[in-house]
Amino acid sequence: MDFGEAGILLFTGATDFEFVGRKAANLSKSEDTVWEPMRLAALAHIPVRFVSSSPCSAHMFAITDEGKDWMSFNIVMVATGKNHSLFLTDDGKIYACGENKSGQCGTSGAQQITEPKMIVYDGPPAKKVASGADFSVLLDVNGNLWTWGHPEHGQLGNNTDGSYLETAGKVSFNYISAPTKITTYIEKDPKSKKISPVIGVHIKDVSCGNNHSVAIDERNRAFSWGFGGYGRLGHSETGNELAPRLIKFLDGPRRGVSNVTCGGQFNLASSEIAGTTYMWGQYHTSKEANMYPKNIPDLSGWNVRSIACNGKGWMIAADNSVIGVGPSPCFGEMGLGERKKSSAFPVEIKTLDSLYVIKTGMGISHSLFIVRNNSEDSKKAIEEFDILDQSDMDN
Repeated sequence: MDFGEAGILLFTGATDFEFVGRKAANLSKSEDTVWEPMRLAALAHIPVRFVSSSPCSAHMFAITDEGKDWMSFNIVMVATGKNHSLFLTDDGKIYACGENKSGQCGTSGAQQITEPKMIVYDGPPAKKVASGADFSVLLDVNGNLWTWGHPEHGQLGNNTDGSYLETAGKVSFNYISAPTKITTYIEKDPKSKKISPVIGVHIKDVSCGNNHSVAIDERNRAFSWGFGGYGRLGHSETGNELAPRLIKFLDGPRRGVSNVTCGGQFNLASSEIAGTTYMWGQYHTSKEANMYPKNIPDLSGWNVRSIACNGKGWMIAADNSVIGVGPSPCFGEMGLGERKKSSAFPVEIKTLDSLYVIKTGMGISHSLFIVRNNSEDSKKAIEEFDILDQSDMDN
């Protein structure tokens, strides 16, 4: 799997990871917050090809140009959940580690997995992995999706929420601890609620929010499933979907999308028409939710190449700029400097003006940028960015 050009990694955001995603009151008082992009000491001069975090992740990963993380085999992609991680190798195998209470690491037993363990399943090699808070998804080379983990809200897309009444007043769930193939894609009439199967679906992209997923097929159609609150599924309603449902607004001539990135309760997708980016769901609690995909006017005409989302904002690399949104409170993830910590509206990240950003990444209270370093000018510009040595903060 080729993720394109490698570059130097920059980081901005909170570094008191004891409090990230847990105690915001303590985080706001931290003296170790990074308000502008910095290089990381361990990777200051090492080319990085891929970065990974997610809307529900306080942890992150970087894959170097050699493709190796800390393991001996060749890693090409990582996906992170709230407390677990998935690793995809160049030969299509998947390893997992972290919390496994809901089977999200792809093995039975609720014990924590402290070292990456290979997931055994009977499908074709995987070519992409994605992760929600406590569930996991793989896309195989034949365009099929496989899911496992917590089934609540229908987020596994297997036509059930997995709930059952264990005792009076106590609801429990049947966790799925091995990859299970999604076999049904549906279209639903919004008025009559009549459900029809959609055939010939071959998925090419998938992304997960905390409790929902969106997938794009080879015909640039979008399907969504899981928790439906705030319109994040794009169906002009808030109900949960237990199986991948076609998003009608994105079905038709010149309405398809080429890729998708999920935030916590919203999504961004690049249209097949250049210069158009859609958003649906809600990223700002004081703003009205988009119940179906709508064009983002501030991004009209921009040539978008990389999108990253966290729980309440996004970062986009487009043309020679980076554009971001991050409603207050923010803890450095906007990278705008300490004077302007947040922005409820799209704004150019001027601290990166001297650089060409290849890829963006976001997680809870942090952002990541892979920047080009293939010329003397770009290398000189990168050298102007300070180096963050986390070990100094920990001592």
